[in-house]
Amino acid sequence: MSRLHSIAAVTYGLGLVSALAAVIYRLVLYSAGGGRISASMHILPYNLLQLSVLAFLVCIASEVRTVAMANTQEHRSVAKQAA
Repeated sequence: MSRLHSIAAVTYGLGLVSALAAVIYRLVLYSAGGGRISASMHILPYNLLQLSVLAFLVCIASEVRTVAMANTQEHRSVAKQAA
């Protein structure tokens, strides 16, 4: 597995975890005891969603670059064989 592919896998997992944390935090926030939790914590659900989107964008960029590098290497090997 290439370095970029492993970066994509890690950021995908981070994005998934932060999105799930945002959903769970939002559910707790709207439950009966959510007022006390929101007063004591300075993390808002949209911060977790922003982290999720950022991690997803890094994941997409890493995957696209991995595929582009693989296609470039494939074209180079075909050009060497043709020459």
